[in-house]
Amino acid sequence: LVFLRHPNEIGGVQWAFSFILTMVSLPAAIKIYEQKVDDSSTAAALAWKLVWSLIPSTLICITIFVLNINKEYWKTFVSTERAKDLNVRRFKSTTDDAVRADAIFGNSRHFWVSIEEEVKIWVQSSWSKWEEEKPDWLDG
Repeated sequence: LVFLRHPNEIGGVQWAFSFILTMVSLPAAIKIYEQKVDDSSTAAALAWKLVWSLIPSTLICITIFVLNINKEYWKTFVSTERAKDLNVRRFKSTTDDAVRADAIFGNSRHFWVSIEEEVKIWVQSSWSKWEEEKPDWLDG
């Protein structure tokens, strides 16, 4: 399983929704197939056997995974935080220039346009210090 819960990927709520949708769509697809094909085919029988073994085993694996991760990460499975919100929060919650630079310069302008004035003020007030110190992130 791939966990693309990070706001820069699909996000927690979308990940959880797609996981549930996958579990529901497998039996639904088999039912639709059975309605289209009138005979009781061996393909449908095999598909049901696979579904009834794959869904429980997947749920067991997810349960074991969730029970073994740090509880502080549980919220990431249902987070509604968007990438732009994450980057704004990262910029505002620190005074570390490297973290701020990564939040701003490492992402699309779309992610930080809402705080553009704050970014301009930060850059203008820090530029002379950066020219003296020449931090690694400024050259990248």
